[in-house]
Amino acid sequence: MRRLTLAMAAVLLTAVQAGCAAPTSYMGIDISQPAPAFTLSPEQAGFFRAQNMLYNQAQAAGCISSKPADEAADAPVGEGIGEADAGQPAVCRAIALRLALLELRRPALVFERSYADMPLTALASEAQGGSKQAQLELGIRFEEGRGVERDIDKARKLYGSAASDSGGTIWVYSPPVGNGTSGRTIPVNTGPKRSGLAEAKTRLERLESR
Repeated sequence: MRRLTLAMAAVLLTAVQAGCAAPTSYMGIDISQPAPAFTLSPEQAGFFRAQNMLYNQAQAAGCISSKPADEAADAPVGEGIGEADAGQPAVCRAIALRLALLELRRPALVFERSYADMPLTALASEAQGGSKQAQLELGIRFEEGRGVERDIDKARKLYGSAASDSGGTIWVYSPPVGNGTSGRTIPVNTGPKRSGLAEAKTRLERLESR
């Protein structure tokens, strides 16, 4: 009997662990390693490439300051270049000047959450996490066959999720336990309250009417 009990416990533990594990797919899309939701613009990427190249040149020329790391972290971009004990002074000054000029042209790092341009795996991961906007956009992609195989059933399901209210507190009935006890209702918090999207409702109604 003890052996059977331990075996059952092992099965239950495995089931619980499987249920608690992070999902690896959503709507047939692999989300185990979702792509970044945001990417740098060409201007931003070019700035960081140029900055990295100049710092590599400064390091190769022996121009990097020997300041402690905590002081260097608070210093403005380019400060410390040309102040090293060793190195080529003229080269170091030129690199410092180029870094200063580059800093004047630093592009603004503005990240906008655009679901329409979001990579598929990142979009699916957000949709799985409960984002109504992500569910709507993923439904549109399935309906149109954009980046995925066209699947009206999946589109309908995603529109339904995006159109329905979710989250907040719900009341669950708990049956009586033991003799002489009565059942009761208990509040269960299901997460932040999210209202359904009007566009998702419209798209769902259009699909249902076909």
